[in-house]
Amino acid sequence: MKTYIILFVLNTIITLQIIAQNNEFKVFNALLFKDTPSLTEYGFSEINLIYEDGVISTNYKKKKGDFSWRFVDFNKIAKEANKSKELMYVPTVLDVEYWGHMLYNANTKKEAEDVYLQLIKLYRAMDPNSLVSVFHYGAISTDIYNASNVVYPCYYTHGTNKNEWIAMVKNGISAIKKHNKKLPIYVFIWPQYNPIPSKHDLGYKFVEPDFWRLQLETLYSLCDGVIIWSHYRDENGKDIYFDKEMPWFKETLKFIEKYNIN
Repeated sequence: MKTYIILFVLNTIITLQIIAQNNEFKVFNALLFKDTPSLTEYGFSEINLIYEDGVISTNYKKKKGDFSWRFVDFNKIAKEANKSKELMYVPTVLDVEYWGHMLYNANTKKEAEDVYLQLIKLYRAMDPNSLVSVFHYGAISTDIYNASNVVYPCYYTHGTNKNEWIAMVKNGISAIKKHNKKLPIYVFIWPQYNPIPSKHDLGYKFVEPDFWRLQLETLYSLCDGVIIWSHYRDENGKDIYFDKEMPWFKETLKFIEKYNIN
């Protein structure tokens, strides 16, 4: 009996320590489901998610797919930065993925990194107070990290193996935390399976509620918040309309209530 009491007390202490350490943890709403409300009444926070056409443009004199077919657009950045300066305490994500795959190719890495650095530095020069960086998969380069004042890694779900997902997240966040500065880490997650790549042909199907809750609980102890993004279509290509009775959403509300997130 004494052993059970001791274990209960220890578990309670550990839980309280985690809550104390993460009292600023945020859950951001980046859902693209049809008719999604603001969700602030449920404890969600706002995020300023700028897709790439908001800050880069196309040079139609170049061949589609070439590095210089797309370019950082000063005028677009100025317009977006002027808006984000008015959104006090709302982090800004530059979701520019055109050059993303080039960061993993030794022949194009340096050039791709330079264009992302140009984008971040230019945006932050125009809006020096907001949290600003680029959306990215997995770890992040030292130079991009140092140019940012926040980190936005993405850990979507590709298969049903929970241990594989946990290992991916822990390895990725561990790599991020090895950098010198301590920046807030807001992780992108998605309540649907990512079809690229998909190991079990699960693309766009919803992640099971228990797996989704595991993701939230895992990230709570590892980072500073989650950005919940979604596609707007299901596995059959049909539009998804927001419904507060969605199992993943109900699990999220339980999570928010448990940790008093607002």
